[in-house]
Amino acid sequence: MSDKPSSSSSNLKQFLTEEQIDIERQRRQADWERVRSATDPVEAPAEVFDTRSLYEKLKAQHDEKKKEFLDMWAAKNSIRGLDEDETSFLSRVDKAKMEKQRELKRLEQEEIEELKISFFIYFVN
Repeated sequence: MSDKPSSSSSNLKQFLTEEQIDIERQRRQADWERVRSATDPVEAPAEVFDTRSLYEKLKAQHDEKKKEFLDMWAAKNSIRGLDEDETSFLSRVDKAKMEKQRELKRLEQEEIEELKISFFIYFVN
């Protein structure tokens, strides 16, 4: 039998022997010695393993994405409509602006008419 797993079992998680773990630890230590600075510890830091099951990892990822999605919608849904007092206030402000514009336009028209009359009187005399 060969050391390589068959194609049907290649998707299964492989168990490591103590010897394989020691070889890997020595390789990591040698790599660590090459890149280690004087302030770093002599021993290579241990690898961090996530001991959660695949279900727990995927659930955590799903929950995080769901939270981001809900936060996005919460920001969009925080915008509320105007209540009756606000709409009445805004309509009064709008009416006041329109009245002011009408008054300005009326004054401009009166001044234009006065100028026309004064020019007409000036040129007729």
